[in-house]
Amino acid sequence: MDYIAQELIDTILDFLHDDIPSLLSSSLVAKKWVAAPRHHIFACITINHFLPGFGLGLVDNAHLFLDICNSPHCSIIWSIRSVVFNVDTEVSRPVPGLLVDIIEALACAPVEKMVFIDYAEEPVSLAWIAPHLPGLREFSYNALNRIVEDIFALVSSFPALRILSIYSSYEHSTSVATTPYRAFNFAHLHTLRARLYPLQSEELLSCLQSAPLRLETLDLNLFHCYHNGWGPVSALQAFLLAENAVYLQNLTLRVTYEDNDEELDDLVRLERPSDGELDFSALTSLRTLHLTSHSTDSICSALASLPPSALRSFRYEWIHWIYYNEEPCPCNDSQVHQFVSVMQGPQFDALTRLDIGVPDFFQDEGILALREYFGKWKDDQRMQIERSEGDFQVDSWESLSDGMFTGA
Repeated sequence: MDYIAQELIDTILDFLHDDIPSLLSSSLVAKKWVAAPRHHIFACITINHFLPGFGLGLVDNAHLFLDICNSPHCSIIWSIRSVVFNVDTEVSRPVPGLLVDIIEALACAPVEKMVFIDYAEEPVSLAWIAPHLPGLREFSYNALNRIVEDIFALVSSFPALRILSIYSSYEHSTSVATTPYRAFNFAHLHTLRARLYPLQSEELLSCLQSAPLRLETLDLNLFHCYHNGWGPVSALQAFLLAENAVYLQNLTLRVTYEDNDEELDDLVRLERPSDGELDFSALTSLRTLHLTSHSTDSICSALASLPPSALRSFRYEWIHWIYYNEEPCPCNDSQVHQFVSVMQGPQFDALTRLDIGVPDFFQDEGILALREYFGKWKDDQRMQIERSEGDFQVDSWESLSDGMFTGA
């Protein structure tokens, strides 16, 4: 080996690092003659497994992962820090099964982050996972059909958990089964991201109000089928006015307009009064704010309640009213003046970045014309107006799927 250039060795190893026979027979990442061990390659892994005919476009590698873990030469397990767990839990029922084998293998790894993508169509229990991963600090749960029956019992059982993301499916608003979780402890969290239907969201936030929580980042996607307001927000409002709201530094609220009730009259969707506005007056530590909605009135009401603070970054995404073709809404230019007027307030004096997102139908000329409304901001490089590209929440299925299917 002394006569072989290190560059050539590195090239060979880079080619062989994920070669299954090589990993089973010699575990190249740990050989003493490797000048630069490849442990970092396995720091973040993706485990896929599906029934035949499903998961097309994904590499089904769950059994190969177990084979490597069971190899006497295996040394990669100690390198694993992050796992994207893309396994159909239906394949593993009844427990124990493949799911248990994989979790038990990961129990030997210092896993700090897990993204769990759940395909289950029937209630299953996952709370048994928590004791196997005591060092987990970040957990993201994606329900592609229905939310697992004991999701809140599961996530509150990780003693070191700091970042939690729970995302329901866009299509299955009623297929939800959860066990009571009011006695569980979420006090260790500093970041919460959620996409839940109104009743789920209200229940979770009601529970969090009684916890000694010091939440620094809150990112909520609120499903709503009416033109006005944010939807049911009584629990959210109580949370934002509670004593622990003073710790909140980053707040994102997105309204997703959905059509799960096809029998609902379009005029009712348009004219129903708001369920209640939001009051941000207790958010004295807020640094970044991101609001996505069509309801300019609700946005302006919330912004006007902001305290004079150290807010540094604000992004407002004005999105299209999805029922406009059936029942046009009365929104007009006067609401732009209303928004600009609110932006003159002292709560924005320390702002270093202002981003405004507009729907795709805005042409370049329309964006330039919109900029003229903003007075002192119109020539300020701190303000950017652009067409929204539809960003997704961190570690949600939508944010991950393209890379997974293309092999990125």
